[in-house]
Amino acid sequence: MKYMLKYSLLLLVLVLALSSCREEPSYSDIPSITFDRVEQYTTTKNRVTFDSLVVVVDYQDGDGDLGLSRGEGGSQSGPDFEPPFEPGSPFYDNFIVNMQVKRGNTYEPRPINFNGRFPRLSRDDKPEALEGEIRYTITSFTTESYPFRDTVRFEVYIYDRALNQSNIVYTDDIILYQGQ
Repeated sequence: MKYMLKYSLLLLVLVLALSSCREEPSYSDIPSITFDRVEQYTTTKNRVTFDSLVVVVDYQDGDGDLGLSRGEGGSQSGPDFEPPFEPGSPFYDNFIVNMQVKRGNTYEPRPINFNGRFPRLSRDDKPEALEGEIRYTITSFTTESYPFRDTVRFEVYIYDRALNQSNIVYTDDIILYQGQ
């Protein structure tokens, strides 16, 4: 019993020592994203076909200032709705999605954007390296608005709260209304 206690204590000290050696990753304070995938969900109701697309990007950020809060009780008040994040500002949305339609071998930009906000990814304003995945849903596709089997892709980038723009990524081609 005496040896078990001695070795248990030694094992605990060893585990604590090794876990404290973990180095924080070193990322740039300018956010970086990579395209991961698009999840496509197609449904039909009253002879109209709908597509919901979930654009998934992976992110890294050195200071953790990603995302904007939603305001209390759904209101548009609080620091993430004040300049430069107020409605109508170019920085109101922090997830920028521009659609391009494939015609032949070229992509034509469409004047429609699917921009929006994603919530704060850290609980406090303490600078810390963050990495993870952002899932952004677009539900605006119907056969009444976009032709069946049209091929599109999206240009995507994000902003952090310091107004740093990430790199731009492009999704794979998406053939509308071909999802599960």
